[in-house]
Amino acid sequence: MLMRLFVTGASSFVGAHFSSLASRQGFVVHGLHRRTPLALRGVVSVRGDVAETRPSAGTEVVIHLATKVMASDAREQNRRMLDAVLSWGLPVVYASSTVVHWRRQNAYSASRIEDEHRVRESGLPYLILRPCAPYGPRHPEHQPAHKESFHTLARMCRSLPAVPVMGDGNYRRQPVHVDDFNGAILRLLRTGVWGQEFDAGGPEAMTLRAIISALGGRRVLAIPRPILRVAGPLGGLSRDVLSTFDTDDVVDPRPLAAASGLEPRAFDPGVLANV
Repeated sequence: MLMRLFVTGASSFVGAHFSSLASRQGFVVHGLHRRTPLALRGVVSVRGDVAETRPSAGTEVVIHLATKVMASDAREQNRRMLDAVLSWGLPVVYASSTVVHWRRQNAYSASRIEDEHRVRESGLPYLILRPCAPYGPRHPEHQPAHKESFHTLARMCRSLPAVPVMGDGNYRRQPVHVDDFNGAILRLLRTGVWGQEFDAGGPEAMTLRAIISALGGRRVLAIPRPILRVAGPLGGLSRDVLSTFDTDDVVDPRPLAAASGLEPRAFDPGVLANV
């Protein structure tokens, strides 16, 4: 039996996949979720708020995946959750985001930068991993409350004659398969490497246009930024998020591959065929 993990955000897309994979590999997994029911095979369900819940007895490592992105008070909520996680005094794996490297920053990326600093200064054993555009199949045992962005994009590519994109669509992403991101974390836990930071991305950067084409999209409908500033908030996208959406998100996956021994796979649109 491997170590006992307490996973925050276990009902999210990444969290559900992580919890299941860890359980299958022999870890003891307690998954914390707030509202969305969690019934993952081999995972102990713990219902509650991160800031008001203590880890299960015997927890050896906290995997902090819970985050808020779109909420108007996302920065404060993320700070509140991390306050609780650090107060537990346990080794922590903090899932950040490659937005910390963006040339143009927004409130969300600023909160990630701030929280990474707090993790480093906590005095606790830590790992920081930053996924770039995680994607993968729908979990067969779980439906997250929030739509995963790649699932939404895949459905748009199949159903719309033209997929709307912000600007020219030539800004780049480096999609990482959810199992590669999660698998790398588990390999690092086995080796006991702490005090390290890694970016997690696929082996190649792709423009959004190329991703849409790979997913079967027939055309791209470029929407100028001024129009999105007006229409975006009506569709649930904050102006803060829209201000940086067309920023390149490109990382170097080689350090994580070398440390974990897990080479990331090339982008596979096939895994999104049935989402």
